[in-house]
Parts: sequence; C-alpha cells; structure tokens
Amino acid sequence: MTRDTEVWKQMFQELMREVKPWHRWTLRPDKGLIPNVLKPGWMQYQQWTFARFQCSSCSRNWASAQVLVLFHMHWSEEKSRGQVKMRVFTQRCKKCPQPLFEDPEFTQENISRILKNLVFRIMKKCYRGRFQLTEEVPMIKDISLEGPHNSDNCEACLEGFCAGPKQVTSLPQSQTPRVHSICKVEEGVEPWASRKNVCSYTLQNHICRSISVFCCCVILIVIVVIVARTAI
Repeated sequence: MTRDTEVWKQMFQELMREVKPWHRWTLRPDKGLIPNVLKPGWMQYQQWTFARFQCSSCSRNWASAQVLVLFHMHWSEEKSRGQVKMRVFTQRCKKCPQPLFEDPEFTQENISRILKNLVFRIMKKCYRGRFQLTEEVPMIKDISLEGPHNSDNCEACLEGFCAGPKQVTSLPQSQTPRVHSICKVEEGVEPWASRKNVCSYTLQNHICRSISVFCCCVILIVIVVIVARTAI
C-alpha cells in the first residue's frame, strides 16, 4: 500500500460524510485484491493514474501515468455501513539487477481526484441515485512522459491486469480542470465545494441553529412569565 494510507482514509471519509453523513464508510488496503474477482455483493471500480516512484536500492526516480488503483466496494443497507478495499499496484526499477517492487507516491491533488471519482461510483452503484456525470475528474501529471509503458516492471502488467492508461491530463496547475465536474442531483446535493466553502457553510448552519434555539428559549420564557402572571 502507499506510504500515505492515512491520508487516503481520512480524505475518503470526509468526502463520504459530505454526501452521506449518517452512514459509516471505511477504506482499508488489501494486497490480495484481484480485478474482476469479487465476493457476492461486492462491486468494483478501478482507475489508471499518474504517480512517482523511487527505487529503495539505487534511489532512482521515475514517473508513470499507468498506475493501477483497484477498489472493491460493499454496502450493507441493513447496517447503514459500507466498506471499501483498495489495492495500489506497484512498479520496480528497470536499472537494478534484483529490484524490489516500490509503492507509488501520489500528489494530494490526484488522491483527491481518485477518491472523488470513487465516491461518485459508490453513490451511483450502492445508492442508485440520479446523477449526471459531466466528465470524469482527470488525473494530473506534472511532467511530460515519453516512450511506451514499461510493462516488464509493472506489477499489474506482470499479473495480466494492465489494460492501458486512462485519461491523464498534462496541464499547468493553473489550467487544470476543476474537481467540481461531478454533478449530483440526488436530494438536491450540490457539486463538491472547496474545503473552505464547506467549512464556511457548516459554520453558517451552526450559527443559524444556535440562533433558532436561543429564540425558542426566549419565547418559551416569555410564555411562562405570562402564564405565571395570569395565574396570580
């Protein structure tokens, strides 16, 4: 699994709480996952994305736009709980004589994009809501890659699972597509807002609720006073 497992878990739970706050979803790594081999009731989603690698033997660095990330998902409506198992396929150095398979390193931006695509699939497959997908949120590669994919040193290719890279966009950060491109119409939920907007919205709701509770308390006190004076 990747070195930033906790980042994946936390970000996934935050995204799920935005769309299904009363349901509990968990994500955990599982190196034993195999594409298209599913237990009853489980569903699959997979993405090919961009990541970097570093050889633990010679410290050589390389990048790949064909890193396979596999998810298996299960939803229990009775328990209102869901779980996701995740496998990130590794690659090894082509220079070393006996290289080890190395975990990829993802940018925070691509982790966010991968998980937002995952959450969309969960909402569509597990909750069967009405959604409109304007475009899948593409992955971002920060360098230009040349030459073919090195299938001899790709774990997914060696196990027969690598089916070719998906959409990976090579654009400056200022020109990258906004991650709001997933539109949801279930229960009037708006597209994902930025973290700042979400926090601001939550704060406003809290303030409004506090004011409402205060007003109710004042009205109740006035009523009690009036009833007391009438009784006297």
